[in-house]
Amino acid sequence: MVSLLILKQLYNLSDESMVERWVENPYFQFFSGDTVFQWSFSCYPMDLVYFRKRIGEEGVKKIFQVSIDLHEKKAKQKEVVVDTTVQENNITFPTDTKLYTRIIEHCVGIAKKERSVQKKLQTIAGLLARELERKLPASSLGKCS
Repeated sequence: MVSLLILKQLYNLSDESMVERWVENPYFQFFSGDTVFQWSFSCYPMDLVYFRKRIGEEGVKKIFQVSIDLHEKKAKQKEVVVDTTVQENNITFPTDTKLYTRIIEHCVGIAKKERSVQKKLQTIAGLLARELERKLPASSLGKCS
């Protein structure tokens, strides 16, 4: 149970995910004292809760303090290298509905741009036509149409 609490703290896992990872990971099992790979977990996630309640907050602090004392030199390194490529991100995977909504929004944006461009072209064409009517003699305008 002590090893599970340490692993849970190190990897920032919930009790349920800790149990799942322990079953999948032979390194976790070896750290816990098993010498043969286990295919099932011998306790339930609630057992961790009961164990924490039984030893109390002071007991949990003692466990982590002993772990720190054992690895004091390694824990107090001058330089720490952090690999941020393996940190969990807050990513939502696209669902069909999200994709359809994004496609619709993109199409609406294109349509709005198209309408505004068409409106600008109509305005420019109207301005040019009116300006030509004002500046050119009436005889030359009749020949163009």
